[in-house]
Amino acid sequence: MMAHRILLLTISIILSTIVYSQPGHRADIHPDSISDRLWMDLDKGYFEFHKRSFAMSTINEGDLDDYFTFATGAGLGYYSPSFHGFHLGFSGFFVFQLYNYNLESIDEPTGQSSRYERQLYDLNDVDNSKDLDRLEEFFLTYEKEHFELELGRQKFESPLLNENDNRMRPNIFNGLTAQYHKDHLNFIAGWFISEAVRGTVHWYKIDHTLGIYDQGRNPLSDSLSYHGHISTKGIGVLGVEHEKKEWDFQAWNYTAENIFNLSFGQIDHELKKEKFNLLFGLQGLYQYSLNHGGNKDQRLTYILKNESTFAIGGRMGIKRKNHELTANYFGISKNGRYLFPREWGREKFYASQPREIFEGNGGLNSYVIKYKFEPVNKPYYLSFGAGYIDQPQLDDERLNKYAIDDYYHLSSKFDYKFEGYLEGLDIQCLLVCKIEAEDGSMSHAQKINTTDMLNLNLIIDYRF
Repeated sequence: MMAHRILLLTISIILSTIVYSQPGHRADIHPDSISDRLWMDLDKGYFEFHKRSFAMSTINEGDLDDYFTFATGAGLGYYSPSFHGFHLGFSGFFVFQLYNYNLESIDEPTGQSSRYERQLYDLNDVDNSKDLDRLEEFFLTYEKEHFELELGRQKFESPLLNENDNRMRPNIFNGLTAQYHKDHLNFIAGWFISEAVRGTVHWYKIDHTLGIYDQGRNPLSDSLSYHGHISTKGIGVLGVEHEKKEWDFQAWNYTAENIFNLSFGQIDHELKKEKFNLLFGLQGLYQYSLNHGGNKDQRLTYILKNESTFAIGGRMGIKRKNHELTANYFGISKNGRYLFPREWGREKFYASQPREIFEGNGGLNSYVIKYKFEPVNKPYYLSFGAGYIDQPQLDDERLNKYAIDDYYHLSSKFDYKFEGYLEGLDIQCLLVCKIEAEDGSMSHAQKINTTDMLNLNLIIDYRF
């Protein structure tokens, strides 16, 4: 933490030096002699200010503990102009806990604690409510024509590895990425060696990120965990995207060295009719373990040796003016579990909904109806989702990593982006409800924060 403060202070001093060396702050420089100065080029860059407030509450069934917290924070970033194709960028953010209810308590009957609310702060130091600052982006970019190379701490977006920006702070990755984009094609490659995980304030080597969140069950052991026992040099990403007319295509490969390899593909088509458009989509993945899945001791590994699986998803729908209605499906083979560390991002499957992730399951089937109302030339949208998630058997440790039974999942979101004088202000309201499909099939310890619960969220963002 001290190192972060020193670095942030150094950045502040540099910025202050730049600002106060400009005309109006430097009386000793004559206007005719101020050409070709470093600060003149830096002055052409831009600052980004971000203020974020987040109120979240989870209401559990019956006498199980309920939770509430209200967090606020702000950040500042600077992004330089091009200098012979080179750009420099850095940003930092701090978070304060203004109020909490039950956030530090343990529910006596179940031995469980807050699941969602803690991720607004630092999972590794729940008592810390003030000292929550971190340096985030710190990168150097080189651009030339259709090519871009970025080195350092950066944001990254893909269907599985991404920011997962649904708490106070997102995932930030440290490594090297390259992109080549021309016409309708975009090629992406990346290698990451460390990460600032959402819900933490520290940077971790990639092998130490696995298991920061809930580790679930190992089919071979009930008492041991894989956090701190995985060996990998990093994760490599290759991707290609193609958009043309009514067709969208993307393909990705993720290689977690010494752990697993996963390939993902998706194709979407929008068939335009006179009064409405038809929507079609197909996606799939295939995954297999590498070597021993991260550790020769299979009681301490992330994915079992020789474990593999595949999954398929699809959607069909209709879009007419302001309305979009789709039927979505995602299913995982019973051959093995689909495993992609939750610490690395949020899945973007057709059947995905807020406060839900399919990682850790095999033999799963998810059926979801989604509706979205987005008026043309209006600054808001409203969406709803209703799904039934057919989980693998509750006592099947081979396929059901987190011991969850079948459940219904309902979600609703309202997003309003202000215009005019308040441009940059964005208010989101999110409501999520999960209901156990078969009443009494899960124990209280398995249900708390998982099913028979209501999660409420109010997010206020302001950027300029």
